[in-house]
Amino acid sequence: MTLKLLGNLLGLGSIVRVENENNNGLYVVLARGAMREGEEGAKPRYLVAPHPYGNAPDQETFPVLDSEIKAVVFEGYSDEADEAFIEDLLDQMEHGRRPSKAASQFKEALTDIPEALESDDELSDEMIRGKIDPFYKLRDLA
Repeated sequence: MTLKLLGNLLGLGSIVRVENENNNGLYVVLARGAMREGEEGAKPRYLVAPHPYGNAPDQETFPVLDSEIKAVVFEGYSDEADEAFIEDLLDQMEHGRRPSKAASQFKEALTDIPEALESDDELSDEMIRGKIDPFYKLRDLA
């Protein structure tokens, strides 16, 4: 028997109204997963953050179950990749996790930063004059 999702998986960025004993209000969906519910299915669960802040350092993010969502105010984007994601997740929940490689970090700088010149010997006369008086070109006009 194949594990099935009991309910609908909301798209990332969905805005939901949460009501539970600790939190009430509007929240944005940051991440999704599923929690096994018996032998036949799994219920969606989400990591949410307060709307309109999102994942801000001074705001708390927390997990919620599908049953704690009282209303979907805005449904975030989803496509075929979301279906493949949940099918893969359910398969791993049923048959065990597969080995995966660690996420790669940025390997190169996003912006090229020129190397600093080593000494004043490598600077042109114009560059030296600009270091001493950044307004020298304006002063020459007067």
